[in-house]
Amino acid sequence: MAENKKPVVGLSDKERFPLISDLSFLNKLRQDELAPLFNFSSGDRLSHDHLERVRQYAENIRVNKIFWEKGILPDWIETYTSWCRHTVDFYRNRKKHFLDQPTINRSHISATPWEFVSDDASIEDLLVYQTSGTTGAAMDVVFDPVSQACWLLQLQSILDLYDIKLDYGSDKVAVALICSQSATLTYASLSTYMDGAGVLKINLNPADWKSPVHRSQYLEKYNPQVLTGDPFAFIDLLELKPCLKPKAIVSSAMKLTEGTRKRLEDYFKCPVLDIYSLTECRMVAFADKDRHRAIRHDLYLEIFDEHNDVLLPYGERGELVITGGNNPFLPLIRYRTGDFCSLEIEDGIPYLIDLEARNPVLFYTKDGNRVNNIEISRSMAELPLAGFKMHQSKDFKLTFKGWSNEDLKSEISKGIRTIFGDGIEIEVFIINPELNNGRKVVAYTSDWEG
Repeated sequence: MAENKKPVVGLSDKERFPLISDLSFLNKLRQDELAPLFNFSSGDRLSHDHLERVRQYAENIRVNKIFWEKGILPDWIETYTSWCRHTVDFYRNRKKHFLDQPTINRSHISATPWEFVSDDASIEDLLVYQTSGTTGAAMDVVFDPVSQACWLLQLQSILDLYDIKLDYGSDKVAVALICSQSATLTYASLSTYMDGAGVLKINLNPADWKSPVHRSQYLEKYNPQVLTGDPFAFIDLLELKPCLKPKAIVSSAMKLTEGTRKRLEDYFKCPVLDIYSLTECRMVAFADKDRHRAIRHDLYLEIFDEHNDVLLPYGERGELVITGGNNPFLPLIRYRTGDFCSLEIEDGIPYLIDLEARNPVLFYTKDGNRVNNIEISRSMAELPLAGFKMHQSKDFKLTFKGWSNEDLKSEISKGIRTIFGDGIEIEVFIINPELNNGRKVVAYTSDWEG
């Protein structure tokens, strides 16, 4: 459920974890005297059938080492296209073959998300998540328990390359998602696939804890095997100097700079992975030296012209377009990501070259406090904006340009002042949404160095 929409808890723990009979570890994580003031409850809702499909996915993603070769379509693509044409309303009147399909973008999904739901999806399995909005307006995305749980398997397939094995069991915390924001949902959860191992989402904001020192103490007590987060959260985590021994650090949501990566690697003495992922389809690739290596055999990647529906020749730079995935609530055929790169195939593995994705952008209050742009995205998600751009100059002035057919200047200024304080200077412009053309907007720039 979208964080900005104040979700209401409607399930019991038994419904969240139907296959886990002993929930004592979950209660321990929640009720620990050092625990944060968790404000939400979450569970993977895996049934026996779901779990079997998750295990099958785990086997496939770890076995398939050749995705496709240059100039050859993967063998599943026509079957997948046919399944979409026969079970998904949005694709029903499309031409038969994959190569005849046009591209789509996020405006299609956000306008009529119900048209992307396959007839094979069960409404009982519906889960809702909202994109972070790091590169454009936030968007609700729906999943089922299987596609939601598979992010752990996608991560494990990357860790395999580093010979890192995660420990299973109800006395281990597998993953802690670290946030550092003024407000976000926080919870303790479990992974059914990992035999009840813990999954945490915590916020380093001192207001979320009974005592600021508990932030390090709680993490040290449970020593998560993997820490995930965005570069801003990791910078704030480093300032706490926690005594943790993670097996890996995973940065996503925005690009990890080399300087931050090295600081994390030096402090935690473990691999630091920079993962390129989209909420619409989860993990896509990870940084491998000076390029990004694809990790999913079930995602077909192409490069299209930015402005025209034209597939570019092998090696040319353009917009990354994705087909596939395992989410019956959002099957994707030629989905424009809004990110840019060229593509190379090496030994059957695709590599994204010079990927231009979500660079971290620094914003500051007039008191010098750093602001994570995700907070701005969440604030703007409340408003009917098709997209927006925001820039901060060195005198702290903010310039906001939003695409909407409504006069939202006062609401936008109010939302920004809630984050930056009343003393900040703001200039707001509203632009006709037709000029946005449904594409992602590169939302944030700053005269402060990123």
